[in-house]
Amino acid sequence: MKICMVSDAYYPHPGGVSEHLHHLSQSLRKLGHRVVILTASYGKNNHYPDVIRVGRIMLLPGNLATITLTFDKKLPILVRNFFRKNRFDIVHTHGPLVPNLPFLALHYSKSKNFATFHTAFTNFNWYTVAKLFFKKEFKRIDGLICVSEYAREVLYPHFPGNYRIIPNGIDVKRFNPKLPPVSEISSPNPKILFVGRLDPRKGFDHLLDAFPLIKREIPDVELIVVGSGPSAEQYKRKAGSGVKFVGFVSAEMLPRYYVSCDLYCSPAIGGETFGIVLLEAMAAGTPVVASKISGYDRVVKDGFNGIFMDPKDPQDMAQAIIKVLKNKDLKKRLSLSGRKFSLRYSWDNVAKEVEELYRQVLS
Repeated sequence: MKICMVSDAYYPHPGGVSEHLHHLSQSLRKLGHRVVILTASYGKNNHYPDVIRVGRIMLLPGNLATITLTFDKKLPILVRNFFRKNRFDIVHTHGPLVPNLPFLALHYSKSKNFATFHTAFTNFNWYTVAKLFFKKEFKRIDGLICVSEYAREVLYPHFPGNYRIIPNGIDVKRFNPKLPPVSEISSPNPKILFVGRLDPRKGFDHLLDAFPLIKREIPDVELIVVGSGPSAEQYKRKAGSGVKFVGFVSAEMLPRYYVSCDLYCSPAIGGETFGIVLLEAMAAGTPVVASKISGYDRVVKDGFNGIFMDPKDPQDMAQAIIKVLKNKDLKKRLSLSGRKFSLRYSWDNVAKEVEELYRQVLS
């Protein structure tokens, strides 16, 4: 099959949608399909195989995070002409119920249309408004996918349909416990890892609140921070001793940071439909302490492959982290269970589920 994947977010922009798009496309190619990605230009570092760029990206604040939108005065014409010149068996958009590039692709597509919905919302549910404007285009979607039950729960009341739940995946070869650690953080001190955008929704400021409480019990503990974002400078000013900001890390190096640390903590406060970073940590054999929020509760089984905590309660977060760092048996059990759990979410398995839905709709 010839497939066109469409998203505003893609490499080099970091984030769950970019990872999803890249690895799903790679795995579908391994199954013998031709996959072209239609996305925005991000300026430099744009060159990836089989990627077509139109317009330029705009990064806007929203949903306590960063929203990606493709902008060009002639964007509708560019998208229309692209689909006139290129024929596909399938056009697979990601989040098309917004006035964005995936919406335009759905509008001009002459193929069978599929859509994956990744988004949940922290305050205002956009779909309550979207249903007033996008019902007509929604009816053009032949195959509906949500990455989790929570994503469907947010969407279904406003856009009812026959959704298939196909989760995010993980490259279990790339993320594995046998990788060498990162030499720059190779001290014997216990290490907590945070990976993610430095914006309010990811809750890193709450981890900073809990960190002094952790240091009281474990004085030599270190907090390793991988990622960047609009709140980075604010968090650096707030951070005390023992916090190391690494910044952006390449895709090749990222798995080694998980392996180098004793525990991964995600203090996100909401808006998560799945939590791919949790699977990355589990696949690397790194014990997980995560917020008890919708989306994450579909991945973490408390006490089995991770530990839940309240991200807005510094004492509760600190106690959960201290419990794991001080209990070697618990650390080992979470590590082994997490790795085993992650294997079912390999991208090859996810791609086969997507391929099966394609074939069902086409036939």
